Amino acid sequence: MDDLMIYGRDPRPIPKVEAVEAGPGYVLHVQWQDGGAIRVDLSGWIGFHDIVELRDPAVFSKPEVGEYGGSVQWNGDEDLGIDTVHLELIASQQTDFTARELVEWQERMKLSNREAANLLGVAPSTWGLYRAGGTIPTAVRIACRAFERDNTLFEAHYKPTRRSGRPPKAA
Repeated sequence: MDDLMIYGRDPRPIPKVEAVEAGPGYVLHVQWQDGGAIRVDLSGWIGFHDIVELRDPAVFSKPEVGEYGGSVQWNGDEDLGIDTVHLELIASQQTDFTARELVEWQERMKLSNREAANLLGVAPSTWGLYRAGGTIPTAVRIACRAFERDNTLFEAHYKPTRRSGRPPKAA
């Protein structure tokens, strides 16, 4: 059986690296064994974890595929590397979130416009602008993805506005 990981509600195979190249700055171009590819900026990961060795452009510019394609590493040192699950997750978080993706997210989460706006702390009119193709702020992108990935986080902040059943009789 393949190794599995969970993204939101969908189990998927753990990605395996076929090839990796360093780009400008702290960017990696990763080719997956299944034929897909990503571009990932690791500057935040390097800075947060204070990985001094990788701040050296001469070191960062020579990434290697780790054992069985399960990571990217430098200097042949698996302690100086990042696993593929985190590579893919960081890359997915760095991608744009289009209005279409926002609408699809809202449908998957089964939220009304008012519920989505309330959940994200924006006015319903602002939510409508996002849905219509307006610029979606980074914080909203992050929150939408986090709410979908972690049900507990979603449940902690969700306030339903719709009621089930028939509407009350008019007086």
